[in-house]
This record gives sequence, structure tokens and C-alpha cells, in this order.
Amino acid sequence: MLYSYLQVGKLAFLYSIRVSIIIFIMFTSIKFLVKRKLEFKPINIVCEFAWVLTVIVILNITGIMGPMRGDFGTTSIFNGNVQLRFKLFEEGLSTVSLLNMTLFIPFGFFSPIVFKKLGDKWSYGILIGLVFSVIIEFIQTFIGRFVQLDDVLMNTIGTFIGYEIWFWLSKLIKSQKK
Repeated sequence: MLYSYLQVGKLAFLYSIRVSIIIFIMFTSIKFLVKRKLEFKPINIVCEFAWVLTVIVILNITGIMGPMRGDFGTTSIFNGNVQLRFKLFEEGLSTVSLLNMTLFIPFGFFSPIVFKKLGDKWSYGILIGLVFSVIIEFIQTFIGRFVQLDDVLMNTIGTFIGYEIWFWLSKLIKSQKK
């Protein structure tokens, strides 16, 4: 079972690379047009691309875009076919729950690098994960996928773990520079 999930993740990653390159080029072009200067800091460029790639992989794996995309429509809502689960860990702490958490760790790590203001408070690290996860679960109501409170919780925890890794690494780097 874990192997099949990893295979799906691998395919989503490979598909996402091409899309991420295109989106990253558009993102960088817009940033250049707004700022009217191009800052060439290799580590920032790599981190920005990694953030875009992470978001695209998440959207692919959750079925919102890419080859695993569901059919978007409102018929599932009006027919009462929405599959909502609000009980926490109804099936226990499953492999899927842990993979959801792991999927969002890079998102939490790269977000404060890309969006500098997120680094000000740890609550922003939780908030960005919560908002992104709720948006994903909301969209999944329209594509016939399960909407689970477990997913929101595990995605948010994963984002926070990634944010904390970034926070402690940035503190370590700053202390070594002094």
C-alpha cells in the first residue's frame, strides 16, 4: 500500500516539474515587471522554484490538477454525494495521514523563504497551512473526493513542522554568521 502511494507521488512529482518551470518563469517575470530589477540570489531562486514545485505537487496529489484531477462540478453537492468525514482519526493514525503531513513539510519550509513576512511569527506558519489545506478540502467537495478533517489537521501539522525546521535552521545560520 505504501509503495502504491509512493508511486503516485513519484508520478505527480515528475508531471509537476514541467508545469512548475512554466509557472516559475511566469512568477519571476511578474516579479521583475513589478520591481523593475532582477535580483540574482541563487538560493532564493532555488527556494522559490521549490515552493512552486511543492504547491503543484500538492495540487496534483490531491486531485485538483494534473493527471489525477477529478471532474469539477456542482452535481455532487446538489445530489448529496459529498463525502465528508468530521471524526478525527476514525481509522486511526494511518499511513495516508502521515503521508499528508509529510507532503506539507516542504510547503511549510519554503513558504517563509518565499514570503518574507511569514517569518515574523510562528502563528503565520500554522495559518498558511490551515488556509491552504481548507481551500484544498473545499475544492475537493466539487471533484468527488473525500473531505476529511484529518487531512486538514495533518496538513497543518506538516506545514508547521516545515516552518519550525526553517525557523531553527535560520536561527542557526544567523548565529554562525555572528
